[in-house]
Amino acid sequence: MEGNLSLIPLAEVLELVHGHRRSGTLEVQAGPLPLTLRFVQGEVVEAAILDWEGLKALFAFPLHPEEGTFRFRPGPQSAEHPPMPFAALLGEWARVNDEWDRFRTLIDSPSRVLEALRPQSPYEVFQGGKSVRAAAKAWGVPLLIAMERAYMGVREGDLYPLRRYAWYALRIRYQGKRGKTLEEFGQLQGLLDGTRNLGEVIAQGVPVGLVRRYLVQALASGEIAPPGRGWLLRDLTWELEKEGET
Repeated sequence: MEGNLSLIPLAEVLELVHGHRRSGTLEVQAGPLPLTLRFVQGEVVEAAILDWEGLKALFAFPLHPEEGTFRFRPGPQSAEHPPMPFAALLGEWARVNDEWDRFRTLIDSPSRVLEALRPQSPYEVFQGGKSVRAAAKAWGVPLLIAMERAYMGVREGDLYPLRRYAWYALRIRYQGKRGKTLEEFGQLQGLLDGTRNLGEVIAQGVPVGLVRRYLVQALASGEIAPPGRGWLLRDLTWELEKEGET
């Protein structure tokens, strides 16, 4: 079973697999963003965006993408148990999607670096500039909770979004082993030699939008594969959506 999400919505595809109690793997591609779901007798038992696995990754993927493709490959059954019943999973997926949409009205992605404007405040973890993902680790809370706190901080004027992202710290050495992405981004090729991070590349005058588009294409094609590439690709596509570039 395969098709186009503009003709058959993702929610209907999921209901079909569930209703027929199928076992196998559903691969979904919404723009550059891939999602892999594994079903056992119609229940979702695994989900991943590249190397980002689990329900956190699943709920960050759009439940109602306007376009994209899907393919279901039958597979063997197993005794695995789903993390939650199918109906509850769909409901939670929709709810978390709505929460992400709300929080992103003020913060385009969890990779955005924020600065605390008041030294003594609940947001002191952001002193000196820190991404929402880094704050989630420092607080020891789920990413969505950290995003909600950061959203409230920005809304109340306690936090200020800086013009940089966590991925600015990445160092990439382009070796030309896969793909031809840099044919479209020639001015980057000489700079991606591993001696400078992406923030330094941008500081040399390369537009941030160009670097972001390169990263999305390179991650989606497998041309680069740093640890955490799944959540990084999700953050980058969120940022592109906010800029109206997808």
